[in-house]
Amino acid sequence: MASRLLIALLTGLGLVSGGYWWGHTATNNARDAQQAKADQKARTALDNETARADQAAASYLQEHLDQEDRYAALNATYQDLRRRAPLVVPGPVVDVTRSDAPGPEAPGPDQRHAAAAPVDGGPVLTLAAVRMWNGALTGTDQAAGACGPAGASEGADAACAQGSGLTLDDAWANHTANAQACAADRQRYQHLIDFLNGK
Repeated sequence: MASRLLIALLTGLGLVSGGYWWGHTATNNARDAQQAKADQKARTALDNETARADQAAASYLQEHLDQEDRYAALNATYQDLRRRAPLVVPGPVVDVTRSDAPGPEAPGPDQRHAAAAPVDGGPVLTLAAVRMWNGALTGTDQAAGACGPAGASEGADAACAQGSGLTLDDAWANHTANAQACAADRQRYQHLIDFLNGK
């Protein structure tokens, strides 16, 4: 009887340890399978992101090269234009008439005019200068008033030497606005770069 109890006890222990071993193995197998799926998913995501990054880098490089080509062509066009047309011309001379009368509403025989004093309005940018300025900002050659882009009619090319009515003060104000916009863009891009590098 004791031997039967001992056999039953050993059998029970064997079944319990066998069940534990089987359950432990099954759990390990399930965990390994789950880990393998997660690893495969991570590899696929990494491969997709790497492909996306490679495509973005290739696209940027191509756009950068295209832009360099555009600016090289613009530079050649504008160097030729500068040989034919000045960047500035003298501004209009304005005659200032001084009146000794009490006001324009009371003209009469006793109204006396002083000699006209010419006032120089200062240099103004030519249409060629405006065309080159805009081309440098946009990367494309476009007409500025009657100053047509490369290949335009001869009359349009002759108009490039005409004054645009814009002064150097106007150009400086535009330069200041453009410089401030560029500085703001640089600041935003630097924050974005720092954020992405922090990830």
